[in-house]
Amino acid sequence: MSFLNPFMLFGAGAIAVPIIIHLLNRRRFQRVVWAAMRFVKVSTEKNQRRMLVEDMILLAIRCLMLALLALAVARPAMRSTTHNVFGQSKVTAVIVLDNSASMGVSDGVQMRFDKARKIAEQAVDALPSGSAAAVILASDVAKEVIKEPTHDLNLARKTVREAPLSDRATDLFPSIEKALETLKGRSAIRKEIYVVTDGQLAGWRQLGDIQKTLKTAKEQTGEQQVSAHLVLVGDAQERNLGVSGLVLSSGLAPLNRPLRFEAQVANYGKQESKDIKVSLLVDGASADEVTIPSIPPGGTRSVPLNTRFKTEGWHNVTVRIAADRFPGDDTRTLAVRAIREIRVLIVDGEPGTEPRESETFFLGHALVPVSAEETEQYYVKTSTIAPGDMTGTRFDDFDAVVLANVPDFSPDTASAMENFVKRGGGLLIFPGAKVNAAFYNSQLGTARKLLPATFGEPHGDAAQEEKFLTFQTKGYDHPIVALWNDANAGTLASTRTFRSFELNLLPAATGETEKSSVPTPTPAPAQTNAPVSFAAPKAVLRYSDGSIAMAERALGLGRVVMFASTADTAWNDLAVRPAFVPLLHRTLGTLIQRHDDGANVRVGAQFARRLTADLLHKDAVVMAPGAASGTRELRRVELVNGTPVLSYEATDKAGIYEVSIADPATVIKFAAQPDPSESSLSELPAEEVTALGQVVAVQRWHPTLNLREWVEKARVGAEFWLPILMLVLALAALETFLAQYFSRAK
Repeated sequence: MSFLNPFMLFGAGAIAVPIIIHLLNRRRFQRVVWAAMRFVKVSTEKNQRRMLVEDMILLAIRCLMLALLALAVARPAMRSTTHNVFGQSKVTAVIVLDNSASMGVSDGVQMRFDKARKIAEQAVDALPSGSAAAVILASDVAKEVIKEPTHDLNLARKTVREAPLSDRATDLFPSIEKALETLKGRSAIRKEIYVVTDGQLAGWRQLGDIQKTLKTAKEQTGEQQVSAHLVLVGDAQERNLGVSGLVLSSGLAPLNRPLRFEAQVANYGKQESKDIKVSLLVDGASADEVTIPSIPPGGTRSVPLNTRFKTEGWHNVTVRIAADRFPGDDTRTLAVRAIREIRVLIVDGEPGTEPRESETFFLGHALVPVSAEETEQYYVKTSTIAPGDMTGTRFDDFDAVVLANVPDFSPDTASAMENFVKRGGGLLIFPGAKVNAAFYNSQLGTARKLLPATFGEPHGDAAQEEKFLTFQTKGYDHPIVALWNDANAGTLASTRTFRSFELNLLPAATGETEKSSVPTPTPAPAQTNAPVSFAAPKAVLRYSDGSIAMAERALGLGRVVMFASTADTAWNDLAVRPAFVPLLHRTLGTLIQRHDDGANVRVGAQFARRLTADLLHKDAVVMAPGAASGTRELRRVELVNGTPVLSYEATDKAGIYEVSIADPATVIKFAAQPDPSESSLSELPAEEVTALGQVVAVQRWHPTLNLREWVEKARVGAEFWLPILMLVLALAALETFLAQYFSRAK
């Protein structure tokens, strides 16, 4: 026997109330000098014993009523009983419904998620009358749809019936942990958790923690004990193809120029797939199509797809393969902004006596790799100045600035360069024999944290050709050089570097925002010296000996990239290699598209975009993919660290999100990409399911599954407050009758 509200037992102290009243109201007899006193005395002595018995009976009934009432309010219960004379005991339950992307797999008749919703509804129906239920949607986060257990079971049914399927990844542990937290401290003889999922292996990555947590809950005593039920609605899948990646491999997206996209298609099934048709769509219209001959089980193939953008602004770029039983990974979409032109300022540190001797001769031709007649129409517009002309130059008139063997410049120019990058500009640095390494390290590196690395000592001899370094031959992890993971794209390894500076990556800035996430908006006034987002420096490309050849870092809205060797052929022959033009253009694309970095996020990640000051405090209307016509969400542009920022966190669906602001008219698009891990439909192994059965009741879905019958067999325990309360009412009626009977005239 235990009590669900044990503190209410202190109410039994109210028994003292009728006793005190009885003592205060005892009949007292006064002495009266009267001739007939003898007759009064005889009469009193005759009735005194009868009245005392009557008073004691009423007092006992009243005390018993108060004691039983306190007992009923304390809710006595026995978990070991199986008697259901007064019906099953009330249950406090939490329904954990998996709504991750893999729940969208179909068996040809219905989706796993449809089955799961029906099972979850059965779980609500199986709860005894008077029970309470909470509902959690489980993906890689726990979304509490009904946070506090409600006694309105119709609301719980409606909630699971209308629950939406998301495109998020799966991790069940946070939701199970949240369910146990919800039940903690609740007053109920029975506490139950129902987990309805497909059993995808990826969702049980924290299986050990799940088993430990559920075992602890199961082994608790009294009302702290929690029973867990697991229903698996998944079935084995032999085939699944998915688009696992999509990138703009050409680096830039200029108008009316050939653009190359790289799509990755993976075979997650157990059989070889043949003749896979891969289609590229731009704004919904077909743009290109490629057929992959075959992909082995577990294999991945990359294919190039080409198109052109005919209008400036944002475009939806989608790769699609034939639909299968998991439609969630058959498409992948990017948001890409087409640009009309790019303005590049080149600072030539060694102009030379003739054009070919210029430090930037090859650089200028690589940036504009067209004939003189086509230069005017080309999207990259270059301007070249000498280092002495940097003072007074408006860097904000350009999208990117290139420093080629520039010795040094004034502190004012360095500050202007820093502000240019923070506001969204790109800076590209090539060293050379004239570079003042101490100036760059102290003024741009240490003082302003503008550089990704400091210059060390130069190594090598440019006067000979026998000893040289080459670039790495594989493992290109950075987006700038990822193109060369494909052997068909050529090679970087043929480049010979005879002399180069040692680049030493700077540590991540302390006390600053080093992650790409945007802080929570606060309505603080604009600050002159507002904190700036510093990303940790990264190596882009390495030499064959492991030393760094290229490094980059993001700073505010801009980015800085630096090379270890020269832009001309004085120290290396990169400038005359075929890879120089695509490498330079991909670098330029990374520099100027820093502002658009957050345009493509992982499903579930927060979208955040820094905007111009005229949009501060304006309302933005967000249209999510697949939203019903007329369904919109509002977000306000708020001040974050002195910068207007628009944030949107409800990215549960994959696809294109469109953001519009009325005044001034502004349209922004971003895309959410599904997690490729959801495409792997591997199930939790049978032995792991068996082990899980030691701490949770496991049941696999089948068409005739009766959840109520299954759980009621295991459900034991009952509360006894109802019969006690009925006894209190009976005693109250008896006390009323006896009080009237005893007080009648005798």
